[in-house]
Amino acid sequence: MGSALSKDIYDHVDLRLMAQTAVGVAVVAQLYRSWRNRINVPTYGGVLSFSRLLSTIRMTLAGGDLWRGKYAKHSMILMPAAERWNLIVRNQYIEELSRAGDDVLSFIDATNEGLQVEHTLGHSTDQDNLYHVHVIRHHLTRHLGVIFPDMYDEICHAYEDEFSGSEWKEIELFTSMLPIVARASNRIFVGLPLCRNKQWLSHMIDGASSCISTAAIINLFPKILRPIVGRLLSRSKARKEYGSALAREIIEDQLKLAPEERPDDYISWLLSSAPPEEHNVDDITQRLILSNFAAIHTSSLNVTHIIYWLLARPEYIAPLREEIESVTSRLGWTKNGISMMPKLESFMKECMRLGPLGAVTMLRKARQPFTFSNGVTLPVGATVGVHLYATHYDENNYPDALKFDGFRFIGKEGEDDNVEQKDSTSKAKASTYAITPNYLLFGYGRHACPGRFFATMEVKTMVAYLIYHYDIEWAESQSKGVEGYRPPDFWIGTSVIPNPKARVKIRERRA
Repeated sequence: MGSALSKDIYDHVDLRLMAQTAVGVAVVAQLYRSWRNRINVPTYGGVLSFSRLLSTIRMTLAGGDLWRGKYAKHSMILMPAAERWNLIVRNQYIEELSRAGDDVLSFIDATNEGLQVEHTLGHSTDQDNLYHVHVIRHHLTRHLGVIFPDMYDEICHAYEDEFSGSEWKEIELFTSMLPIVARASNRIFVGLPLCRNKQWLSHMIDGASSCISTAAIINLFPKILRPIVGRLLSRSKARKEYGSALAREIIEDQLKLAPEERPDDYISWLLSSAPPEEHNVDDITQRLILSNFAAIHTSSLNVTHIIYWLLARPEYIAPLREEIESVTSRLGWTKNGISMMPKLESFMKECMRLGPLGAVTMLRKARQPFTFSNGVTLPVGATVGVHLYATHYDENNYPDALKFDGFRFIGKEGEDDNVEQKDSTSKAKASTYAITPNYLLFGYGRHACPGRFFATMEVKTMVAYLIYHYDIEWAESQSKGVEGYRPPDFWIGTSVIPNPKARVKIRERRA
């Protein structure tokens, strides 16, 4: 009996020793990989996964002050994210990144990892299979003037449904903007009547939120476990099946037609660009889901940012309303009219300069080693990005950068009086959708947001319509009478969002 007990103790000790050894080997292996792939720049936080997570929490709590401080101190720095360490660089290196080919620095690989696309959207993106991006960049953009009347009509109906009545109505602004943006976008994507179908709209809105939260959870796990966790959490197949059931009729109607017989709309553009094997309901629905994922939340957040700034700076309401009334009385509610509102354009651009939706842009994952002009080398598998938030707060880019100046982006008084005669180049540079090394709201280079022209037109129309037709102010419970009140933005890792629960009062303007 004694020898058996000794053997049990020996086996127990042996197993414990083996477990300790395995953990030790794993830690040493992680340290070795970190050393082998080290990038010789300052790091915010530690180097192991658990320290990266803790550093991400600290970074979230510190918010914008941290990013501005690190930007001012270091031209390059390793910053944490849930899924990896990212090398974040100043915009002085933006042209170097932009010139790198996709076979060297991959936008697709960085997106797939960050959003865990295979598990969240059920469609691992491939450089050769992005035909919906081609449709957005080319077909949609070329047809902005054609689609404007439908989009505007839907905005009118959506506002009426949400905010009708001359009595004050208290709402959560962001929550109310989501279905309006969803309706306006889907009037173009799927048309009537599906764009007003509450099941379809809810599916598109909730699906995007679910994808982002699922990706965040998956990326909390070590890389080796992410495929397993992803398969356990994924609802992408069920999401596509439900969406296909809702969209089946309108897609099948087009599939029955010869290409030359199809209407000139978004679904027909998808079919004209899709490979033959994707000419079916499920795959076209998947592209509609991807289109909605990119469109709804970003535009809703941007509208919310703009209205919050408008309420914080109410002195801008009168001149903006005057401009909108003057232009629409001459040109009507048209794409051409919307493009002739320089004060509103500048106000929007300033709101989005101070309130971009993230701290980082232009994320790329290295497929080959990449060496910057300062000698720093990015190893294979590492990810690099460019400061977005801090670039917009750089005094060298924007004098008095911390100050809100709603008319910062229009010329001196009188220069924009003949805005209809301004050359297209100067107008484009002042536009919200402009991309420069100093203004990175929509990214930069060949992977800049392909839908920025549509998104800007949509957001600008929504804001103009709201200013012209409605009175809006903070709910007393929200501002508590504080002059210049604006609720603090929320930081979640590298994301920046306006307070989604802030409450406002709105009513139709009285004649």
